[in-house]
Amino acid sequence: MKEILYVLTDKYADHEAAFLSQAINSDERGLIENPKYINKIVAKSMCPVSSIGGFRTLPDYTFETLPKDYAAVVLVGGMGWLTPEADVALKLVSEAVAKGKIVGAICNAATWLAKHGLLNEVKHTGNGIEQLNHWGAKNYTNQKGYINAQAVSDKNIVTANGSGQLEFACELLRLLENDTPQRIEQYYQYNKVGMVELFTPKRFDFNTVGLFTTDNRKMVDFYTKVFGFTTTWDGVQPNVEMYMGKMRIILFPRADFEQMTSQQYSYPKGYNGTMELAIDVPTFADVDREYHNALSLGATSVMQPITEPWGQRTCYIADPEGNLIEINSFVK
Repeated sequence: MKEILYVLTDKYADHEAAFLSQAINSDERGLIENPKYINKIVAKSMCPVSSIGGFRTLPDYTFETLPKDYAAVVLVGGMGWLTPEADVALKLVSEAVAKGKIVGAICNAATWLAKHGLLNEVKHTGNGIEQLNHWGAKNYTNQKGYINAQAVSDKNIVTANGSGQLEFACELLRLLENDTPQRIEQYYQYNKVGMVELFTPKRFDFNTVGLFTTDNRKMVDFYTKVFGFTTTWDGVQPNVEMYMGKMRIILFPRADFEQMTSQQYSYPKGYNGTMELAIDVPTFADVDREYHNALSLGATSVMQPITEPWGQRTCYIADPEGNLIEINSFVK
């Protein structure tokens, strides 16, 4: 079995590896042993490593006794990544990136990647752009590649903020092909939404918007870059499912939908004035920030941010198909 190397520093964040390690060590439902990969711990010495939760973990390797080959390197977050001791991992991680190996970094470990210039060629996230700028200093030059999302996967590098441990796990599970995309999505929904929400009978569950499209690739690129939607789309299947929290967008190619329903439809030209998607952000300042970020990533401006008499800060942009998107907040 190929090994996944988890790099731990002192006071590592034990919860940040929990979803990933459990799914690797068993199937996504925690029922049977999964023979595809095996979890191994790497630390600066063979002494137990203490977590912020008080667990003491015995390493399998030091940086001097690493195996010649492995499937992935996972940097588990914690305060140790902001100290000089973390730099003992630099040779391993730099070589993994250079070889195109799968590398995951969550929370302060993503900040450590920025500090060493290892995020300058990939889309990424972390504990906020301010932290990456502060700790990355002159070595971090890819502010445009930052995406405000729980987790981001690009070119075999997965990054996440400190609360994105589930999204972090699922992005790595997809890259590792640990199970089918459908099973990994089930694992995500089960742990994100919970048993009560998933299994309580409901009359309705309105959580999906369908958009009829002419170019799915452009739309996927737009929604993943601008708003951090995730998708398992392989670029081949006609329909696309994208997720952000409980929100799901399905992209239907117009021609395929017409063939399925045996109907022909008329479509708006220019902006689609028949509906909108509404995105809530925390504060007025975030409305302006997300508006300008969206424009920098290819969105079309429909209405610049304004403050309405009823106390709402709002603006409108359009996606590549002309669908209107409102970004708004009621909090100054």
